[in-house]
Amino acid sequence: MTDDKTRIKPDLAVDTQRDDDRTVLAPKRDGLEIELLDARGNVLGHFKFADGFTAGRAADNGIVITHDVVSRYHMAIRKEAGVWWLYNLNSTNGVFIDGRLIPDKEILQFPVMIALGVAGVYLHIRHDQQAAASRAHLAPDATLISVPERQTNTASPHRPVSQADIEARLLAEEDSPDMGDYTLMARRVIHKDRVKRSKSYEKVIWALAGLFVAAVGLVTYQQIALENTRKLAIDMFYDIKSLEVNIARADIKLEESAAVLDETLAAIASEKLRISQEQLKLQQEQIAAERLRMRQERERLANMKAKYRQYVDEANSLRLRFPTAAQYENELIAKVARELGESELELPEEFVSEVRKYIQYWQGTARLQTAIAMLEKENLLEPVIAGLKNYGLPLYFIYLPLQESNYDTRAIGPETRFGIAKGAWQLLASTAREYGITPGPLAEVREYDEQDGRFDFAQATQAGIKYLRKIYSTEAQASGLLVMASYNYGDNRVKGMIRQMPDNPRDRNFWTFLQNYELPAETRDYVFYIFSAAVIGEDPQHFGFKFNPPLYKLKS
Repeated sequence: MTDDKTRIKPDLAVDTQRDDDRTVLAPKRDGLEIELLDARGNVLGHFKFADGFTAGRAADNGIVITHDVVSRYHMAIRKEAGVWWLYNLNSTNGVFIDGRLIPDKEILQFPVMIALGVAGVYLHIRHDQQAAASRAHLAPDATLISVPERQTNTASPHRPVSQADIEARLLAEEDSPDMGDYTLMARRVIHKDRVKRSKSYEKVIWALAGLFVAAVGLVTYQQIALENTRKLAIDMFYDIKSLEVNIARADIKLEESAAVLDETLAAIASEKLRISQEQLKLQQEQIAAERLRMRQERERLANMKAKYRQYVDEANSLRLRFPTAAQYENELIAKVARELGESELELPEEFVSEVRKYIQYWQGTARLQTAIAMLEKENLLEPVIAGLKNYGLPLYFIYLPLQESNYDTRAIGPETRFGIAKGAWQLLASTAREYGITPGPLAEVREYDEQDGRFDFAQATQAGIKYLRKIYSTEAQASGLLVMASYNYGDNRVKGMIRQMPDNPRDRNFWTFLQNYELPAETRDYVFYIFSAAVIGEDPQHFGFKFNPPLYKLKS
């Protein structure tokens, strides 16, 4: 487990007892003491429970562990009839003791080390009585007994001797004639101890110096390793984006070729066209070969993405991070950015700050909650997800029609010089025709028209997703955020600015766009509202919303 992927929530069970005049906290003796450990054995949190607990990603667990391989409710420990039991709560990646998978439940013998999946997340659990026994108390130092020496100072035989006087005599640079035998003996012991301590201090200093040099070397090595790993990951990320662009373009061409072949077969069947069987067979073989090549390319893409995640995990493991709420939110933002085609390792700080502002905007309105309720009530989510998956597009595009219309299938936009956008996807009449939808006779009037295909959610979804794919594979270069910006404004100056950028994913992406151009205010709001809604949708309860993650079923 990497320490940047765990968020802990303490839930201590304690009682109080009196110790002289001080109030101290003491563990309940019939409960458990738990240490949350990472893969290196570092302690990330301490917990005490009297009656058992649950562990998982969900916020209402006794121990909250935010990690991709930890389930929402991963495991539980309960005391039943004086016996402690471990329960596997149908976790996706399993619960292990000594490398052995616990399929259902098992009686616990303490102390015990429990592993949650294979992420390097461990719970070291002891019974309170065992923990108390292991905390041995050091015995107090022996009392130093001083032996009075012979009084030799005849000038003031009854003057009281202070601690300062004793220290001055024992630590004086030279012996004094009036020093007694015990004082001289004590001074020799002190001198011998000083010499011994001096040598010990020298050894400690040299050891510390060696550790410091080793630490500097380790930090330097880690920085070099981090930079090299980061560079490899970034290079692979843009290789992935280039392959995605090529696959998307090839998909479009394959669809066009298949459509032509279907038209040819229909013409042959109606005897309107004559073509040799050899030519027909050749076309069919070419299309079949292209489909096979596309499957192979998609497999290669999946392998590259898996390798990329390894590089990113390795890069993150070399960073010192702390499991805080802010860090958890940063990880969600990075995840959404990655899935939308932007490099998470180059995530600008100002972008993260801006996303947080728009999350606060969503928290101040009921619009997101209402739109999700509409989505669930009308069962509109499944056809959108199916279409996006079919064309290999980011699933976070489900939030685009939410921003366009709140998933209102009868939505009608304002009149513009490009026309009137209608339906949940807010398609212009010209765009609808391009992607196979017939606008109704009231296309240029701000009225609902049952003959207008844009108000048919299934038709509008197919057209909207095809339009997204075209932008994704052309000017946007597989950048989901550039797709959003282009979709919002259509044929305008935003597309013109995008086309001025180099025609490759490394140089044409949203981070580069933000550095070189200024988005119109409406488009900026549009992009950040969709992105921040996607972040909230990863863990709505964390952000104060009362709906289930829309994409949760696909990930569990």
